[in-house]
Amino acid sequence: MANLGVKVLHPGGLRATEVLARRCDISRDMTVLDVGCGLGSTTIFLAGRYGCRVVGVDPDQNFMFEAQRAANRKRVTDRVAFRLANARDLPFDDGSFDGAVVQAVLTFTDKLSAMTEITSKVRSGGFVGVIELAWKQPPSKEMLDKVRHTLCEVVVNAETHEGWLELLRRAGLKSVEGELRNVDLGFRSMMDNEGVVSTLKIASKWILNQNTRKKIREISELFEQMNGSLGFGVYVGRKA
Repeated sequence: MANLGVKVLHPGGLRATEVLARRCDISRDMTVLDVGCGLGSTTIFLAGRYGCRVVGVDPDQNFMFEAQRAANRKRVTDRVAFRLANARDLPFDDGSFDGAVVQAVLTFTDKLSAMTEITSKVRSGGFVGVIELAWKQPPSKEMLDKVRHTLCEVVVNAETHEGWLELLRRAGLKSVEGELRNVDLGFRSMMDNEGVVSTLKIASKWILNQNTRKKIREISELFEQMNGSLGFGVYVGRKA
């Protein structure tokens, strides 16, 4: 999807991020860590919508360059900063942030190690908000094989809904809560996330590239078939 120019890559897009932000009670006076920020869409969204300060981290230097350019265009450079860093080795003092968000990152790494590291950087009473693909029920081998083939290997690293809740607790979070949602790959959802101009550019690439059309069709059909099994979760916990 990134090859098409899609900037918002986590499940649920910015609508889900807004739900997460409300549940975390993000406000203007906060400093928030955005782990695995990619192209900076969430970092910029949070700073622009809520007026908070946001530090985005990602291990991809090219992403960091593009994220900084996007922040310049959106004129939020007084409230955002970007650092090259890995989720399991964050270059900040413990308790540096009022909260942290992590979206579509944990399945790519050692989940508990990353969550424990992220939690350590949040002050006592601060929040950690998570958005990740989640199994609504334990998947069969057939489901896992289908996901590997159509999406990518790391997706099978997703937890069940209850598994994510327990992972947050094991990382040291209290008052953990979450909800399951269905994945929406529709055109309207892309418009909300990418804007009109970017969506039209993405659509033109989709129309002109047969292989891309085939792949997106396969992904859409997969989520339709597995709507009862695979969705995404929105989770929030507080550091004790």
